[in-house]
Amino acid sequence: METSIASSPSIGKEEVLNPAYESNVHFDWGLEGCAMEMEVDKEEGAMDVVVSEPKSQHEGDTSTFGSHVGPATNPTPTPTLYDILYGAFHNGQELVEWTRSTGKRYGFVIIIKASEKFIKNRKPRMRFSCERSGKYRKFVKKSLGEEVAVKKRATRSTGVKKIECPFLLKGVKDNDGWTVSIHNGTHNYPPAVYLEGHSYPGRLSVEQTAMLVDLSVSMVKPKQILSQLKGNDPSNVTTIRDVYNARHKYGVIEKAGRTQMQHLMARLQHFSYVNWDRSNKDGNVTDLFWAPPCAGEMLRAFPRVLMMDCTYKTNRYKFPLLQIVGVTCTELTFNVAFAFIECEKAKNYTWVLEKLKGMMDADSLPVVIVMDRELTLMNAIRSVFPHATNLLCRFHISKNVLAKCRKMFDDKTWEEFSCSWGLVVLSASATQYEECLRALKRDFQMFPAALDYVEKNWLIPYKERFVGAWTDKVMHFGNLTSNRAESAHAALKHQLEHSQCNFDNIWEKITTRKNAEGSCFEEWHDTCLAASRQVEWIVESNHACECALRYTHGLPCAHEIAHYKTKNIPLPLELTHDHWKRLSLVPAKNDASLGETIKAKFQIFYDRFVSEKPDV
Repeated sequence: METSIASSPSIGKEEVLNPAYESNVHFDWGLEGCAMEMEVDKEEGAMDVVVSEPKSQHEGDTSTFGSHVGPATNPTPTPTLYDILYGAFHNGQELVEWTRSTGKRYGFVIIIKASEKFIKNRKPRMRFSCERSGKYRKFVKKSLGEEVAVKKRATRSTGVKKIECPFLLKGVKDNDGWTVSIHNGTHNYPPAVYLEGHSYPGRLSVEQTAMLVDLSVSMVKPKQILSQLKGNDPSNVTTIRDVYNARHKYGVIEKAGRTQMQHLMARLQHFSYVNWDRSNKDGNVTDLFWAPPCAGEMLRAFPRVLMMDCTYKTNRYKFPLLQIVGVTCTELTFNVAFAFIECEKAKNYTWVLEKLKGMMDADSLPVVIVMDRELTLMNAIRSVFPHATNLLCRFHISKNVLAKCRKMFDDKTWEEFSCSWGLVVLSASATQYEECLRALKRDFQMFPAALDYVEKNWLIPYKERFVGAWTDKVMHFGNLTSNRAESAHAALKHQLEHSQCNFDNIWEKITTRKNAEGSCFEEWHDTCLAASRQVEWIVESNHACECALRYTHGLPCAHEIAHYKTKNIPLPLELTHDHWKRLSLVPAKNDASLGETIKAKFQIFYDRFVSEKPDV
């Protein structure tokens, strides 16, 4: 039996009834106080439902009050149908929105089962059904010529949503609007109290999708995007999975059918990144090197000290990420280059370092490279940058000593051993180093395993790379650890949140971070202040200056400051290394006329300043 409802422009669209659940669930969508007269057409087998004005108000009145089946003198309630509340739906979108919103208020999700809008000689029509209508298909039939092959789907330990719900609603467009007819107004399951997790209510609108894309481009986390969506619309039932799916859909559209590596390379070229790659015989990319557009200028301005470090668990392909950073004259860290390498072998590191060398000028190669003890990378540095001094990170060495030796001591003895070990590392001269090492062996001779570890694993093969007696002869500008690269890795992993990202996501996270981080002039100021405090002590005691500040930082040491101070002469600028005087990325020009121009401009400024009198 089919119920036909003709649309009327005088009817409102406000539903007021609450649902009630039975074995087969029947709900009434209706007007408060309105009556519906149903006339049965036996030949057509349908009901023509006419909505009339309310005749009276009764306590506990429902929208089915006064409904009649057959003659008006024989009223019979119709619990098997929806008592439809509707108006003149002028277009299909209005009908769709009303159907979905009304079903949502009742705890059901109504979907468009079929739509026929552009069929010749046929009125546009739509059929609405419950999201749980239909039957789950366990098999998929594929036609192979005249034969039919049946392939069983892969079994999954999950439930199904399709339970053959019989609800069906039909809308047909006529001259006055849309006519709605109910084929079946029942559901075979109870209404949902909460609609979270249902696919259709959780769909994002066009405006919400646009906001999600904008927030995703700005690197806002999915959980924060979901909070923003629910804050804008309290009735929103979108889940975090819907947010992830929408982000994935946007990424697929943006890639336009390209693979992840192809998409990343296209973006590198689009944003003018310096990049190289190499592939194996199968055409798969094994190594990828890229550098920011401004890295070349920064590297030419501050090439002397570089820090390198590899990090892991950043991508689903398990490619190590090698990051190379530098330091400016204001103690800011800047990114020089990044590289995904297939494995940590000498050939991979050598390829990356050769590309890095290709970015640099022949007269501005690195003097100091700081890293942890990665033997293959150390060998690659020795072959590509033979004149650079390779220093080992003191922080990583201390962590290794702690991990290996801490269990051999109690708390008090470990503190004493740690202090003695620190004196060995910070020895200012070779003589002092030998004295501190003898004292360490004498005081802790009862712990031969600890002494054997620090001597054979660190001091004998690598003391020139981290002990102060040798590092104080190298101009490293105070960079004796690779913590700058480590901090960049920590910030990157905090943004990634997991280790299953693709290459494109990692590149986006890196590009959104600031290229330079750090504090301005603080370390440089503290170093100069410490040197100035030694002046009086050197002058009074006639003590010899080790000149460590001159060798390591390129700044005036204590005895140089004392020399100019006793003569009451200002320190000349030539005593400061060019690294600290670099305030521009543009190379300075040795033009004699430039000095004359500056003098002329200064004279104009001076004359104007002197001629102007302050207002009284």
